[in-house]
Amino acid sequence: MQVLNWFFRTKGDDVRTRAKDRMRLMLIHDRLELPPDRLASLEEELIAVVSRYFEIDRDTTRFDLQQYERRAALVANFPLLRSKS
Repeated sequence: MQVLNWFFRTKGDDVRTRAKDRMRLMLIHDRLELPPDRLASLEEELIAVVSRYFEIDRDTTRFDLQQYERRAALVANFPLLRSKS
């Protein structure tokens, strides 16, 4: 049922979801005491390291801070085009 709800959600739900996600990210930043510029720097460094080994699609690379119970996780999604070996 949840899958069907996700497929048929309305635009109002999308706006509400984005607002909740922004608030969640702000709370995680506050808990981690992580300035936004530090996160941007970390993302650039991770892209540089992965780029040494793989050709990646920078346009679709995504980073997300997620919280699980009282722990935070940085989830990175690097679409790999090919290996540089």
